Amino acid sequence: MFAEARQSAERAKALDLIAYIGGPNAAFMSTWSGNPARGAELAYGALSWAYRSGNLRLAAFVATMAARAHAKMGETDLCEHMLSAAEKALAQHCTDNSDPYWLAVFDRTALSGHRGSCLLDLGNPRQAVQALQEQEDAAPPTFVRNNIIWQLERADANLQLGEIEAAVAGIDQTLDYAEQGPVTPRVVQVFRAADLKLRSTACADPASSTTRDRLREFISACA
Repeated sequence: MFAEARQSAERAKALDLIAYIGGPNAAFMSTWSGNPARGAELAYGALSWAYRSGNLRLAAFVATMAARAHAKMGETDLCEHMLSAAEKALAQHCTDNSDPYWLAVFDRTALSGHRGSCLLDLGNPRQAVQALQEQEDAAPPTFVRNNIIWQLERADANLQLGEIEAAVAGIDQTLDYAEQGPVTPRVVQVFRAADLKLRSTACADPASSTTRDRLREFISACA
């Protein structure tokens, strides 16, 4: 399906769509699915198309996907380099209301969220909490999926720091948010991961029992 989408974009000479399909879509899918090396390869390929399109906001988005792949591989320097490149490109982007609607999912707030995800993957939970909190404070409520995922990642970082109360409060808040409507399979997968981490980290904490039950019931209902 990605190949067909790219062929359609190439026929239309839509350089921005070629970059979008190759970076935030195909590259991130590979990284998320457990093949970050392929994700990095696809992201770098898409980055050239993003720069050729002339849209620096898109280039920043694609560079961030490369950073996510490097973070999964534990490549701190390369990850930081691509995050810096993304931040620079986003700062240079001219906002003139001409960006395609599908690019609305990436802005400075989203970059904070992706930075937090990278820091978590790189084993820096304290810094991850700060970046993910910045994302949550400024996040538009319309981006339900991304907000849920980043809130759960912040709870994961809290658990790694031994901050059980903060993690439980964050998961409860996210459940309140998610229970208002349907969620995607990817979001359910993140909830499953949060459930496993909470049970392994805070199973002896009686204060977390209600949240553990809520998580189990929510996941069961989604399944």
